[in-house]
Amino acid sequence: LHRESRGGSINKHLDAKKYVQYTVEQVEALERDYAECPKPSSLRWQRLIRECPILSNIEPKQIKVWFQNHR
Repeated sequence: LHRESRGGSINKHLDAKKYVQYTVEQVEALERDYAECPKPSSLRWQRLIRECPILSNIEPKQIKVWFQNHR
C-alpha cells in the first residue's frame, strides 16, 4: 500500500504521536487495577500513579489511553 504524502503532513502526524513502551511490571500493575475497575476516574489514575512508583514516569493521559485500549 502506497500513501502519497502532501507536504509531509502524514509523516509529521505520525511523528507527533507518542508511543509508550510499557515494562512487564507496569503492565502487571495496570492489569491488576483494571481487574478492580475497568473504567477508572481521573482521580483513580492519579492515585494509581502516586501509590505505584513503577507508573510514576507515565503521564495520566497515557494511563487513560491504556485503559481505553485494553477494553
